[in-house]
Amino acid sequence: MHHIIGLYTSKKTERLWPLGPEDRIVFRSDCFHAFGYFSLIAPAFERYAQRDARISITSMNVMFRLRTDDLADALAILNDLETQLYQQPTSWQEYLGEIQHPRQEKRPIKPLLFRRRAVRIVQRLRALILKAQAQDKCLVYGNGVCYRALCGIKMPPGTVYS
Repeated sequence: MHHIIGLYTSKKTERLWPLGPEDRIVFRSDCFHAFGYFSLIAPAFERYAQRDARISITSMNVMFRLRTDDLADALAILNDLETQLYQQPTSWQEYLGEIQHPRQEKRPIKPLLFRRRAVRIVQRLRALILKAQAQDKCLVYGNGVCYRALCGIKMPPGTVYS
């Protein structure tokens, strides 16, 4: 599954328009390394997914917005997350679950994560939040069908847009 976070103009009459490539971050959770970094950051923003979508941030077809009044709180969340990351070793293996291929034993999914890369992701998210505050925009998260709309990927013919 693909996840996207980016800047979005918050108008109630507006549909989901593609996010600019310079103003977005994409996590491709089919790659266990990217999913490892996503799993570090996602729990901090779970309450916004519950508030707007009423389902978990790791579920399918989730979309939520961090409005202008949420952005200051999101900055505090990122500061706490960055502090936690600096307490990690320079590299570690994060347990994400198990995988089993046909006729093989179960194997743990434990990608090697690097503190420096995780901190850079947090800093990039912080930069997006600061840019959203400066431009009076909001931050939007989406995956599944919402990912397609936010990336500007055309749906197959016959698809009804809501």
